[in-house]
Amino acid sequence: MIRMLELDFGDFILEAELFDTLIAGKFAAHLPYTIHLEQWGQELYGPIGRNFGEENPVDDIPPGGIAYTRKGKYLCIFFGQKPAWPVEHIGRILDGQWERLAAHPEQDMVFITLK
Repeated sequence: MIRMLELDFGDFILEAELFDTLIAGKFAAHLPYTIHLEQWGQELYGPIGRNFGEENPVDDIPPGGIAYTRKGKYLCIFFGQKPAWPVEHIGRILDGQWERLAAHPEQDMVFITLK
């Protein structure tokens, strides 16, 4: 079952979908999230404080990809950066909307809810 999300950065809202994976399901079960973000290159990441384990970590995420890593228990939003280590690809920002992050990478918080 694909779930639709809203990522509210305060200045703008992006729409995303969660994939039908075990880790994405665990992530969805604890919505909503308020995540304080850090920037690393063309990636935003922040702690969610939950260990969802591993299912199928990958070492490359396309722009607009949403990932989870149990290292640090982080949610990661990619808009051009390659992960520092393999992560769980759990979703994606729809229709090229991730380009707003590339234009405004200084975001320091996101509120994530089901749409």
